[in-house]
This record gives sequence, structure tokens and C-alpha cells, in this order.
Amino acid sequence: MQHPARRSVSSDQNPQSLTSTPAKEPQPGADLAQATRLRTPGHGFRVGLFLAGLLASPWIFSMPTLAAASEQGANADTQAKRVDAQSDVVAQVKALLDRDPAAAMRLGEPYWQAGPPEGDRIALGLLLLQAAEALKLDQKVVDIGERLDKATLSPLQRMHVAAYLTAHIAVTRDASKLKALQDELAGLERQLPDQRETMARLWRQLAAAYYQINNVDEAQRLARIAVSKVPRHPDKVDYDANQIIAIAYIRQGKMPDAIESMLAADRAGKALGMPDDPNLLQNFTGLFVYTKDWPKVIAYGKRALAAKPSVRSRVSILVDIAAAHAEQDDVGEAQATYAQALALARANHLPTASILNDLGDMLQKHGHPDQALPLFREAVAAFERTGNKLDAAVAYSNLGATLVDLGQRKAAARAFERSLASFAVSDDVNTRLELYPRMVDNLEALGRYREALALMREFKKTSDQHVTVESNTRVAKLQSVIELERQKRELADAARKQAAQTVRLDLLQAHEQRQRLLDYVMLGALVLLALVTLIKIRESRMRRRLNLELKQKNAQVRAQHRDLAILNETILRQSEEDALTGLRNRRFGQAWLEQTTADQGEAQRQGRRVTPALLMLLDIDHFKRINDTYGHEAGDQALMHFADVLRDCSRQSDVLIRWGGEEFLWVCPNTPLSEAPVLLARLREESLRQPLKLKGNLVQLTVSMGVCAFPLWPDQSGDWVQYLRVADAALYRAKVLGRDRWVGFASGIPPVAGLQGNIAELIASGALVQLDGDTVLNVPDQGDRA
Repeated sequence: MQHPARRSVSSDQNPQSLTSTPAKEPQPGADLAQATRLRTPGHGFRVGLFLAGLLASPWIFSMPTLAAASEQGANADTQAKRVDAQSDVVAQVKALLDRDPAAAMRLGEPYWQAGPPEGDRIALGLLLLQAAEALKLDQKVVDIGERLDKATLSPLQRMHVAAYLTAHIAVTRDASKLKALQDELAGLERQLPDQRETMARLWRQLAAAYYQINNVDEAQRLARIAVSKVPRHPDKVDYDANQIIAIAYIRQGKMPDAIESMLAADRAGKALGMPDDPNLLQNFTGLFVYTKDWPKVIAYGKRALAAKPSVRSRVSILVDIAAAHAEQDDVGEAQATYAQALALARANHLPTASILNDLGDMLQKHGHPDQALPLFREAVAAFERTGNKLDAAVAYSNLGATLVDLGQRKAAARAFERSLASFAVSDDVNTRLELYPRMVDNLEALGRYREALALMREFKKTSDQHVTVESNTRVAKLQSVIELERQKRELADAARKQAAQTVRLDLLQAHEQRQRLLDYVMLGALVLLALVTLIKIRESRMRRRLNLELKQKNAQVRAQHRDLAILNETILRQSEEDALTGLRNRRFGQAWLEQTTADQGEAQRQGRRVTPALLMLLDIDHFKRINDTYGHEAGDQALMHFADVLRDCSRQSDVLIRWGGEEFLWVCPNTPLSEAPVLLARLREESLRQPLKLKGNLVQLTVSMGVCAFPLWPDQSGDWVQYLRVADAALYRAKVLGRDRWVGFASGIPPVAGLQGNIAELIASGALVQLDGDTVLNVPDQGDRA
């Protein structure tokens, strides 16, 4: 029985299954990709084309007239010499710029800083912008550009400065500066209607800047604007902007749209006569791996290889092609391609462990355990050297299963023991639980029954502990159903009482109508009988008393209706609200998650795209220490304080739930996974700003956080309990990694059977990608990294 293999997910291989990194634009001169260190689609807009014309503008002062010189005397003569000296600096900087930009910067910067940007300092600033870009001094370009932007410039000069700023503004990571630059471009469009081609390129550069600060939605919007501004298609902007749009679709999980945008970029490149870009083709390969279109993986992968990518990218592409051949049961071609990737990685001193594990997995699955055995042994050694315990544990398990297939059960037992020890360090309980039966079977085959029995007991104990969360969830669900049934009975009783009150009210009104009729009859008899008159007076008094009683009864009925409504509202609120923190309780959270799951399923059945929610499971670190140090009342204060901090950080549409104990669930509807770092950073900053005050001491609360999207894949809604398990596994890993951090799981290749497998298997298959607290939730750079 073979342990499930872990395919190409380890950090040592840098897989290219889904690069979502746009192709780099070949350009003469400095381009935006170089200036911002971002491998986004060709950012090469050569802003220096304006320089010669701009330097000929009225930056060169004329000499004072003779009359003015006569009136000013010696002071005017001194001022003229100073202007001449500064004009000489501009000329010298211009002469140095092409051959020695560093010397030009050293010469010009003192004069640039000596006064405000006016007169010939504007010309000097524009030259220094070009020198700073040539030296790749991104922040220096922004500093000079922002100072120039405050000066009085012509529209063409302002467009020249904007060209540099859009290419480098992302280095500030300041969204407000990007927004201000966006407004300035809109104003320049109105002032320079004949510069549509240049403005289209500036919009595309600004879109790339938004992408670099991880605002993909705004990057996609501005990229679309850039395409709409192009005066004639196809254009280089079409090629670059469509790749940015595709990246945004990938981040949103809209793979068909991403493929369409990539194809639009490819069509534009072909129409422009551009050579094949290996990065763009590698992106295609990754997208088709994600969609499991194996023939296209092979076709585009071969095109990418022909375009001469970097060595690291070439290895990744070969691995993708090999995996595609394996999925099509073309074992010979898959093995040859894996071998080619392995040889290339070894020749260039790149990591090989995951390639070895993938190749061994394929050979074992196709009945070649003798060939898989040395590969697994080499993979185990490589994982051990890097300290990757989880991958080492899986590789040891694969090694043990291979040894069992070869009849080497004693060696298999040793490999299984090493796997179990490594799993204990990595603490991946789900995958470890799958290892126990294999170990027990092998020990029984070896006749080591005592060890098999002990291991079986350990398996049962671990399994019982692991299902506690799921059992508690089911118990809470049953309790919720019982509580709702009780409330329904109470509401039914209240409705019956209300109906009885209504009947009594109708009887009183009927009595009043009959009494009124009797009054008319008695009025006719008043002239005949005085006795009847006395009786009438008495009955009239009785009628008034009855009317009064009727009004009182009506008032009582209305009061009872109000009390009943208040009671119903109170019962509903208490059934959905946590009494201590005032947040929503677990019962409400389960109902909300069930309804959301149902809505997502209905949307899928109707062919609509499912908008994901963001699940964030939070746990206060060292909460027991607060109870032990300050008492349980202090623990309650800590829970209420953290609930207030969580309210301050959340948005109006968010759902805040006290899930149990010191554990909270923060659900953000219609929110992609990319916004999780911003929300969690806001929570951490607010916790630091608002420490808890206990008995005169300031206690700093920290939290560990587990994050995932709900659902992870738009076409697989699944059960909310499964996604909560993913978030709980991420929270558990955050605790293991040292607390006061977050760990998330992003979607990878959609699993065939949804999230029914354990977390480690899903990671191993590429279905889940772990994101740690220091991870920036953007698309990773797939360039040739050291």
C-alpha cells in the first residue's frame, strides 16, 4: 500500500505550474520592469525622448539689459555671474549624462538642492531624473520628480515628469501617491489631447505600479483604461496591459478570463512582429496545468523552451511538461523529460529534491518500484539537508511503501519510523494518521505484534484527539437544532395566546354592537315608561363600564403584542449573540456559513460565478497565562477587550463570531484572499495600540491566525466545515511557527474530490499552497533567482 506522494510543492524547486508573472518587454534603454524590480509586462517607456525639446524651452535666461545693469550696479553684475555659473552646471551635467551618469549626479545635485525648482533648476532636475534612472536609484527618481511636480511647469514638462514618476512611484508603497498621480494623468489628458499614444503608455505604467503594491483590482482597471486610450491597434500597450489584466484574473481565480487575456497579449505580440516571449509562454503553460489541459501544457511548454528562457524557468517548464505526459500515461516521454529537468538542475546547482520525488512517484505508480527506490533515497537525503521535515516525512513514507513493494519489509519499517519521527516534528496530524495503518500492516507482516499493537493504540488516541473539533462542531449543530425547536414551540404558544385574545376582543365588540341596538329600542320607550328610563340609565352606566373594560382589554392585548414582539426579539438575539463579548455566537456563525454554502451552490447550479468570502480563524496567544496570572475575571476582560479591538478593525459587511473559548472567527464576504494581509496587519497594529490594562499592568495581546478563502475554487463550493478545517490547520501551523503571526492556504490545482483529503495531501497535490505571515499575497516572481 503506497503512501500518497507529494508532487513538486516544496520551495526547493520553485514550480512554474502557475506563474502569473507577465512577460518582460525587451526595450532599448531603461524600462519599468528594471526600474521597479517587477517582472510585469514591458514597462519600457523611454521618457528621455522629450529632453532635447524641453531643454530648448525658456529655461535659458537672457542677459540683463544695459539700462538695468546701469541701475543695479555691482549687485546686478554679481547676480549675472551666478546665473552664468548655474547655466554652466546644466551644460556640464548634460554633457556628462550619457557617458557617466554618476558623475553627472554628483556635479548637479548640490545646485539642485541649493534652491527651489525654478528657472534653470527645472532643466537641471529633468537631467538628474534621467541620471537617477540610469543608476537605478528608484527613490531618488521619485524624490526629484515629486519636487519638480510642485514647480510651475508646462503641460509637456509635467508629462515628462509624470513618465518618470509612473515608472518608479511603486517604490514608495504609498497608495495615496499613486492616486494623486492618477488624477494628474487625467488632467494631462485634457491639456494634451494630441498625446494619446504617450498617455496610453503612462496609464499602463501606472497600472503596473498598482500591481507592484498588490492592488490588483486597480491595476486591472487602469490596464483596461490604457488599452482604451491606444489610438491605433495593435500596440505595445495591448501586449503589456493584457498581461496585467490576465494576472488580475488569475488572482481572482477567473482562469478562463485569464487565458483569454493572455491570448489577446499573444495576438498583439504576433501582429507587432515580436519574438516569442518565454515568460508569457511559461504563463500559458502554468494556466493550462491549472485547467488540466495537458495537450496545451505540452504545446505551450515546448514553445516556451524554444524561446530560450532562464535556466531555472527551463527546469520548471520541463517539470510541467513531464507531469502532463505522466497524466496522459505516456510514461516513457514523462521519464525522459523528468530526467532532462533533473540533469539541467544538477548541472546548474539548482534544487532537485522535488523533481526526484515526482519522478519516483510516477515510476512507483506505474509499477517500477526498483527504479523509484534510489530516487526516493536521494530525495530524502536532499530534504534532510534543507531541514524540510514535512517533505522529508512524505518522502520517507514513499520510500517505505516502495520497500514494501520490493519485499524489503525490515528496511521499510525503518523508513516508516523515520517518517513518523519527521511528521512529529512537522506536526502534520492528517498525513501522519494515514501513515499508521501502513506501519501496522508492515509490522504485522514482520511478526512484530507488540509494536503493531502499541502503534495501533497510538493511532486510535491521535485519531480521537484529531476528530474533537469536528465532533464539537456536530454537537454544537445538534444543540442549535434543539434550541431552535424549543424557540419554535414558544413562538407557537405565544401565537395561540394571541389568537385567544383576538377571539375575546371580537366577542366584546359584538356585545357593544348589540348594546347599541338595545339603546335605540329603549329610546323609543322613554316617553312611555319612566321605569324603562331608569333601567335605561342603569344600562347606560353598565355600557360605559363595559366600554371602559373593553378599552382596557384592548390596551392589554396591544401591550401583550408589544411584549411578545420584544420577547421574540430578545430570544432571537440571545440565541445568536455571545453574552460576554456581544459578538455573534457559534450558533449564528454555523447558520450563516450553511446559508452561504447553499447560496454558493445555487450560484454554481445557475452558472454564476461564486464570489469568495475570506475565513480568518483567530486565537489569543497564551490566554491560559492571563488566567493563571490575573485570574479568570481577567480572562473575561481580555476576551471583551479583544472583541472591541476586532470591531475597530472590521468592516461594516464583516461577520465577527466568538467561535469558542479564546477562539474567534472573522468572516469577510466578497473579499479575495489578497486582502487578508492588510486586514490582519490592521488587527495587529490596533492590538499594539490598545494594550489590555489588568491590575495596573499593561498586557499586550497577540493572536495567531489561520486564513483561507471560502470557497478556495470558484467551481467547487464544498462544505463549510471542510474550509473551516483548512483555516483551523493554518491556525495550528501559525501556533507551531511561534504564534503572533498568520498562516494561510491559497488555492492551487483544484482537487478531484474537493477538500475531502487531509491538508498535507492537498498541499502535496498542489491543491493548497501555504502562505506564511511574511508572505506577500501577490503572484510570485518566476525569474531566475539565486
